[in-house]
Amino acid sequence: MVRPGDIVGPSAVVAKTDFLRESPRVVDLNAELQQPIPPDMVQKVVLKQPGDYVHKGEVLAAFPNSMAGETIEVLSPCDGIVQYVSKLSGKIVMLEDPKSMQPMAIVNVSSILNINPRSLRAVARVKEGDYVTEGEIIAGSPTKGKLDIVYAPISGIVTRICPYAGTISIVRPMKTLKVRAQIPGRVIQTIEHTGAIIEGLGSTFEGVCGVGTECFGNLCVLAQNPYDVLDEAGVGNDVAGKILAAGAGATFGAIKRAFDLGARGIIAGGFNQRDIISFLGQEIDLQNTEIEGLDFALMMTEGAGFMPMSSMVWEILNEGNGLLTSVDGVTKFDLQIKRPWAFIDYSSRNGVHMNVHPVDPGEESTHRLLTRRQRIAPGDLVRCLREPYFGLWGIVEDHITQKTPVESGEIMETIKVRLDDGRSVNVAETNVEVVVPV
Repeated sequence: MVRPGDIVGPSAVVAKTDFLRESPRVVDLNAELQQPIPPDMVQKVVLKQPGDYVHKGEVLAAFPNSMAGETIEVLSPCDGIVQYVSKLSGKIVMLEDPKSMQPMAIVNVSSILNINPRSLRAVARVKEGDYVTEGEIIAGSPTKGKLDIVYAPISGIVTRICPYAGTISIVRPMKTLKVRAQIPGRVIQTIEHTGAIIEGLGSTFEGVCGVGTECFGNLCVLAQNPYDVLDEAGVGNDVAGKILAAGAGATFGAIKRAFDLGARGIIAGGFNQRDIISFLGQEIDLQNTEIEGLDFALMMTEGAGFMPMSSMVWEILNEGNGLLTSVDGVTKFDLQIKRPWAFIDYSSRNGVHMNVHPVDPGEESTHRLLTRRQRIAPGDLVRCLREPYFGLWGIVEDHITQKTPVESGEIMETIKVRLDDGRSVNVAETNVEVVVPV
């Protein structure tokens, strides 16, 4: 939908597709091999890397079974791209190729179970309107002392149970997914089936956690210092369409008033969990905090509860006060870590936006590709991702030579981290992320 060189705004649609639920596909190595796989073993048995394209039936992982003297192979369930390999949970995330997706499946249950089609409803374990996941049992019949089972070949909604043909029809739900630019800038590369890479001029930073969706608006700093807590009285009547910046936090009254007046989001050091739950009217699923239809984002830069904002983020926000700002509050702590982030557009200074004052296409620009090393090194700045050190920052001091027990009881590779509060603690290597200064 866009081409390299195009100038786009944050709301510009750079890719569009019919989104099929239950994709990406997840291959659980623990379930496939019928035994728990330790994190260090995952890297050894997985044969594919993120970005590899694989075909249905291709070997994803090979596990040597010394007891049986054979190798157990885990095969790809579909055509697609390996998106992520989680050492911690032993799972492979795949983005299924849309060309190979089945929008509908008709399962001939009577033929599989060798029964009269009119007996279909007696053996069906689902009914019309039920949502089933791939691999779920949809029918079963006892035969000769055993139970023959029929599984759902795809995830979707059971639309018809036909006692004349003996079939169960499953339709994969679809909805249009639009990928927006999120930041103003110039398209430098398009990525098939994914979106585009946008080049912009500004400052960006990540938060620890957030909720909501992708939003943008002019930045409005309402706090006097990074220790202030924004209350309801501090939210004026002119916040419609703006991204608000508080200090250490914002009360429930401030959040509710800002939302009611049409603000697009709030950036703060932290929020009280009870306030967020009261505002949303539901519990927070930390595996994916995206709230569809909310059109509002909350972003915590430091952690849960009211916490003074770091001086670096505070300076960035004050420097960008009044400028166009994009915020994505979506956080994921499941198979792949995704952080909330904000981008302040410097090209919007003095009302001059990139869409009316484009960057010279012939101008030299430097792109820095950030890659993660195979191992975390002493001296790296890291942030802890899980309790009991969730959200805390520190410097890596050393690698522990032997695997040691961590809080979950697992025996894992650990590193010694000197936290900002002076404590020296052992943290599982998979439970931290490296923060690379740009």
